[in-house]
Amino acid sequence: MKHSDQSTDNAVDGDVQGTSIQAGSIGEVHVTAQREPRWRRPSWFLGVAAAVVSAAVLAFVLVPDEQAQHTPAAATTATSAPAVTASPAASGAPATTTTAGAARPAPGGSVLRTTNAVPTAVAPTTTTTTAAAVAPPPAATGVRYSGTLQFGSFHLDLAQPRDVPGTNLWRLTQHRLHGDDGYELAEWLGDGAPGQAECAADLVKRATKDAENLVAGSRVCGRSPAGRIFRIDVVAIDSTAITGDVTVWE
Repeated sequence: MKHSDQSTDNAVDGDVQGTSIQAGSIGEVHVTAQREPRWRRPSWFLGVAAAVVSAAVLAFVLVPDEQAQHTPAAATTATSAPAVTASPAASGAPATTTTAGAARPAPGGSVLRTTNAVPTAVAPTTTTTTAAAVAPPPAATGVRYSGTLQFGSFHLDLAQPRDVPGTNLWRLTQHRLHGDDGYELAEWLGDGAPGQAECAADLVKRATKDAENLVAGSRVCGRSPAGRIFRIDVVAIDSTAITGDVTVWE
């Protein structure tokens, strides 16, 4: 007998344990096993675990980004510029380190003042050097008389000298001149012909009443009774006279 020719309407439902054979009605047997709950399946556990891990990773990534977006701008750390250090040698003061972007505001109520140091003008000192006044030598007065005389005897205070007894300069010996009262005489011992001032200075030092040991070329300085300075340049001497060029100053 063919299997296809035999059919049965018997249906088996539920759990079948062991071998169930129905005589004379063996045909197609459909056995339906009862399904387990999903939560007991291993694949379900794996899916749930994967979802939990994914959620944790997503939360870890997204939460810091959200915190960064909601952080106030004031909390953002500014990058400090490199410190600038003033050289002590250039400024003459201790080194000061200044960080850009970190300037401190001035204390409340304080006012920054700029002091401009203005150098005090100092007037130049003028030094005046006064040379000690040097008195010029006495100016030579005019010449009262100038000429050649052969002594003899002559009163030299007169504009034209002549013999006036008691007031004369006269030849005492061949090589000596002598003056009456008021006359002063001194032989000039220096080189050259002395002037009025030089004769006056020499008379102060060495004046006497006589000029002795005269020869041609001798010079005699003198002062008259009236105070006039004179000079005699001896040009010749003989047994009778002493000849000289005479100059009398006023």
